[in-house]
Amino acid sequence: MLPWLVAYQQQLAALVTSAKLAHGLLLTGPQGIGKQQLADYLAALLLCPVSNKPCGQCKSCLLRLAGNHPDLLVIDSSNASIGVDAIRQLGQFMAGRAQQQANKVVLLAEADKLTEAAANALLKTLEEPPQHSFIILHSAHPDTLAPTLISRCQRWHIAAQYDKAAQQWLAQHSNRAVPDFLLDYCAGAPLKALAMLESGEAEHIQLCFSALDGFFADTLSLPKLLKQLEHLTALRALLGWYLRRKLLPALSTNGAKTLALHQLYSRWCRDETQILGQNKALALSALLTALKKLAG
Repeated sequence: MLPWLVAYQQQLAALVTSAKLAHGLLLTGPQGIGKQQLADYLAALLLCPVSNKPCGQCKSCLLRLAGNHPDLLVIDSSNASIGVDAIRQLGQFMAGRAQQQANKVVLLAEADKLTEAAANALLKTLEEPPQHSFIILHSAHPDTLAPTLISRCQRWHIAAQYDKAAQQWLAQHSNRAVPDFLLDYCAGAPLKALAMLESGEAEHIQLCFSALDGFFADTLSLPKLLKQLEHLTALRALLGWYLRRKLLPALSTNGAKTLALHQLYSRWCRDETQILGQNKALALSALLTALKKLAG
């Protein structure tokens, strides 16, 4: 178990042991914090009859590990949305009797993908859950879920990790140097940070930050900066983080400039998504030039 999840693991295990676990649970926290790992652990605990932790050796555990446990339903959340048909399947699954032990478990990742019809259908199941049934949802964007749906679940928020322990965990699990900015850039999500390290994306972002520093310090030309930024797929996120952490602090005593910076960035983000056929290089050049003038 990931070290920052151990306390949640222990609390959930205590609720299972005392038969006080809610039928509907909602795990929240930033993407890459470990919500899926905690949900998988809880499902394993609920389905294993042997002890107060999954044994990994009984028939139920072996079926789950093989991916074909009859009392575990994993809702497919790989598409852009989760439709009502999937939730109807969930309802039918819950209505049946458990085949192995007493409990039936549903795992539903990225619950924010539920369509309105699907959310309404799920709400009906959560309002009158069958005995010994558990629905474990998780989402990195719980603010987009219907309040009625959230109210029917016991919510567990997994806190973001910014401390030295998380930094050390990253260093232990990667052969690459861990940039100081990375955990903050990933909103305190070590798993996301690790994936960025291993893919080389973190190194590329670090080079982009250095290029931006050079541009605002007049040691790097605009064309060279644009060449560094042109292939980024998450340019809005990168620029947003850089502005918040590097430029805004220097302008914090000037309300007019702070407002102007927000307006420039917001307008550029809006045009990026709404103006078809926009010359993106030209729009980015205009933004960076205006920001440099503002910061000067």
